[in-house]
Amino acid sequence: MRLLMTCAAALGLLSAVAVASGPRTVVAFDSAAKQTPENLAIADDGTIYVSLAFASEIRRIAPDGVQTALTMPTLGGITVGVAIDRHHGGDLDVAVRSPNAAAAGIWRVPRRRFAHPTRIAALPTNSFPNGITFDAAGNLYIADSTLGAVWRIAPGASHATAWARSKLLSPTGASFENFPLPGANGIKVRGDRVYVTNTATETVLAIPIRPNGLAGQITVRLRGIQGDDFAFAANGDMYIAENPLSKLIRVSPSGRITLIATAADGLDNPSAVAFDPRATRRANLYITNSAYFGTHPSLQELATRTMGERLP
Repeated sequence: MRLLMTCAAALGLLSAVAVASGPRTVVAFDSAAKQTPENLAIADDGTIYVSLAFASEIRRIAPDGVQTALTMPTLGGITVGVAIDRHHGGDLDVAVRSPNAAAAGIWRVPRRRFAHPTRIAALPTNSFPNGITFDAAGNLYIADSTLGAVWRIAPGASHATAWARSKLLSPTGASFENFPLPGANGIKVRGDRVYVTNTATETVLAIPIRPNGLAGQITVRLRGIQGDDFAFAANGDMYIAENPLSKLIRVSPSGRITLIATAADGLDNPSAVAFDPRATRRANLYITNSAYFGTHPSLQELATRTMGERLP
């Protein structure tokens, strides 16, 4: 995917568009109970898994709407990124940020039982594992929002290695309402590249995966986007959640930015988006509204005009 390396908005490429309908609320969460939805993953049958960061919880939402809660052993930490391992049993991996060395790292939840999570790899207590994603070979990539790194866990491995390190992945010290903005945040693999948002530097980065599996040179693919997590459409469009700004934008492969939804449409610090993988619903985009600076945490659904790309 070729994205402009300059701010598309500055080049007059920012536009607004009407979608089929505005976002509708699927689940309203309770901010008083610290139910702040941070990330989501959707199984092939339409079951949605949402990490509720400050509640240290994973919420399972079945296609019929039935909800099941699983408390994660974060030991004073938070639940962050989630991803389904479609290569080795289809279980759910969960990133945990924790000050406790016994909890910080990546945990695995058996999806069939949805109980008894186990830690598969530890991470430093000063790390901030945020977005996580798999590649086609089953490697798990972890965006670290504080240490300026992308970690990788090979299939079957019990430890994470620093796959990429760079100032381009680091935070800057910038803040929003006294909350430090993260560095590397959202992360997805498309083809032979790992794409990462850096919220603090307002950039979208691309890291080639070399034939030997090592990281290639990091490049800035887009500037001026205060992105959190994102999702690819099959045509190469990126749907990016701009958390502090309460915006959802679409970026075309040519770099054209389209404003899809704002706070006026019900967005409240959107932190992640994901397409429904079911064949008849692949144009439906789900959005987690973290409401970190707002009051209405929720899971929303938006009908788009593009088909989602299937995750590796």
